[in-house]
Amino acid sequence: MNIVIVTGMFPPIRTGTSFFSKNLAETFVRQGHKVSVVTVKNDLVVMDDYPFEVKRIPAVFVPLKNFFKHLRFCSFSLNNYIKINNIVKKFKPDIILLINHYLDIAFPAIYAARKNSLPLVVSVGTQLQSNRKIRNKLLRILDRTIVGNLIFPFAKKIISWDKEIERYINETHTVRNSRKSYIIPYGVNGEPGIYERHIHDYDKIDQIVGIGAVIDQRNYLHAVKVFSEVLKYYPNMVFKIIGHEYIDKPRLLAKNLGIENNVVFMGEISNNEIIDEIGKSFFGINIATGYYAGLGTASIEIMLMGVPLVAKVPEDLFGSDARLKDMENIIYTNGVDVQDTVSKIVKVIDNKPLRMKIGQMGKQFVQEFMNWDFVSQKYIELFNNVINEKK
Repeated sequence: MNIVIVTGMFPPIRTGTSFFSKNLAETFVRQGHKVSVVTVKNDLVVMDDYPFEVKRIPAVFVPLKNFFKHLRFCSFSLNNYIKINNIVKKFKPDIILLINHYLDIAFPAIYAARKNSLPLVVSVGTQLQSNRKIRNKLLRILDRTIVGNLIFPFAKKIISWDKEIERYINETHTVRNSRKSYIIPYGVNGEPGIYERHIHDYDKIDQIVGIGAVIDQRNYLHAVKVFSEVLKYYPNMVFKIIGHEYIDKPRLLAKNLGIENNVVFMGEISNNEIIDEIGKSFFGINIATGYYAGLGTASIEIMLMGVPLVAKVPEDLFGSDARLKDMENIIYTNGVDVQDTVSKIVKVIDNKPLRMKIGQMGKQFVQEFMNWDFVSQKYIELFNNVINEKK
């Protein structure tokens, strides 16, 4: 099958959606499909060395401080519509996959799809949400108005990465659009073997790690409060937070609690360094603070390395056949009750066999339900159904 992937987020940008786009394209190629990726230009690019072609179109870089530092606009230029249309005409794809729904590269992708009578599928991995009421209301209005009227109606299917994203689509958009949703999970970034080969040291209990940009939807406040209480039992422990800091709330909280020397903000680091920090940690923490809570690519990296994960996610996040179970393959927190989270963490710290069980069962879950071959096959099955419907 020939597939054009259109995405506004692609390496060297370091986000979950960017890595998703790259890994999915690589898996399609490995399985014998032909792929062309269309994305936006980035000054940091030296060479696009991938087993598929990458075409970059001009874009205006407009970083939003404390909100979204990767924002680029490309639909303002009529030439970009012509460029993408020419790429599609030359490549002759069977289908166009648009990854993420809120960046304006969607518009030239829709144009190319309609111009060439091709089906368009949209993959949604990010909810437009904010913990700030006014901003959240504005985002919801923009989402419903622009995406709901100008993007989703042109999609044959909308792929939700999990049930929380599907819930977000159901609650934000019309029934006509939400009925198009189809859940397909995502996989780990890079070569899974790098993570799977890690032999975890379950005797090491001096470091906790949290991975992901410090934003309103992942503000680490509950995690810092929990860590402060855990320090009363294990005073030499360190909590490392990896990711760009859009807000300083957790840093200020750590200072107010008098634990700033134990909470280390590492900023953005390389993937190899992230793997090293996960390997040195006895817990990973992923506590989403937005209305919708997903697992995140960093969390599945943690799980795939056999490291127990503390997370705020529903058990049926990926459907009834792939259940996350509290104190079996994950450590559930509601993100509110500090003492409940602390008691679970202390219980697991004090019980090495339980710690090993949760870590290994979490690894098994990811290997079974979140490997790229499984994910890409689900995409191909859906693509074939969409193409056959068109016929």
